[in-house]
Amino acid sequence: DKEETPSPFGFDGPVEDVLISSNPSAAMIFHFNKMYVSFMYRDYYGMASAAEEYFGYKLDVWTLLNIACVQTYISGLVSFWIFRQTSDCKWFERGNRSKAAMRHWAESSQWNFLQKYHLLEAEENFSNRQYEAARQSYHNAIQLSKNHKFLNDEALSCELAGYFFFEIGKKTEALEYFTRANSKYHEWGATAKATSVYECAEAIFKDSSICNRSSPQVGEHPIKRYGSGHPTIQYGDGQGEIASRKRSSQFSV
Repeated sequence: DKEETPSPFGFDGPVEDVLISSNPSAAMIFHFNKMYVSFMYRDYYGMASAAEEYFGYKLDVWTLLNIACVQTYISGLVSFWIFRQTSDCKWFERGNRSKAAMRHWAESSQWNFLQKYHLLEAEENFSNRQYEAARQSYHNAIQLSKNHKFLNDEALSCELAGYFFFEIGKKTEALEYFTRANSKYHEWGATAKATSVYECAEAIFKDSSICNRSSPQVGEHPIKRYGSGHPTIQYGDGQGEIASRKRSSQFSV
C-alpha cells in the first residue's frame, strides 16, 4: 500500500478531502495557500493548477481586510505570470482587477498598500511589454517598500524585478536584483526562500559569463546560500512537490 504523506495543514488526506468538499471557504483558502507557496517557490505548474481551483470559488473574503489584501495581492501577481505564459486574457483581467482593488486601498493607506500597487502595476506593464514603464514601476515598488519598512515586499519586488530584467536580456541588472532579494529575504528571516533565490539564480545564470556558477555575485554583494536549501512540500496525495528547477535549463519567468 502507498504510504500516506502527512499534510502540511495538520491532517491526513481523507480529512483534508472532506474539509474541501464540505466547507467552501476552507477549500478556497486551502487552494490559495497551495497557490501562494507554489508562487513563492516558482513552481509554475503547481501554482497554475491551484489558481484554477482558487478562482473557481466566488466567495466573499472580507472577513478580515488583511486576508482580503493578501489574497488580492498574491492572486494578482499569479494572474499576470500565468497570462505571460498562456496569453489567456482572463488572467490579465484578473490581475487588472487586483491592481484596481489595491489602488483603491492605497488611497486610504499609502503606507500599507502603495508599494503593493506599484508591484502589480510593474507586472501588468511587463505583461504588456511596456518595459520602460515596468522598470519604473519596479523601482517605485522597491523604494516604497524600503521607505515603509516592509522587508517582505522589498524582497519580493527585487526578486520579480530580477525575472523581468532577465527576460528582457538585462542580465547584469537581473543579477543585481536577485542579489538584493536574496539578502532581503535572509534579513526578513525567510532562510529557505533566500536559498531558493540563490538556487534559481544559479540555474538561470549557469551558462552566463557574468557570474561564476558556484558563487554568482555582483560587486561586493554575493548571492549566498543559507542552509541546505528550500523545503520539499507535499500535499496529502504527494503530488504537490515544490521544485526550484535549480538543475533545469527550462526556467519560467
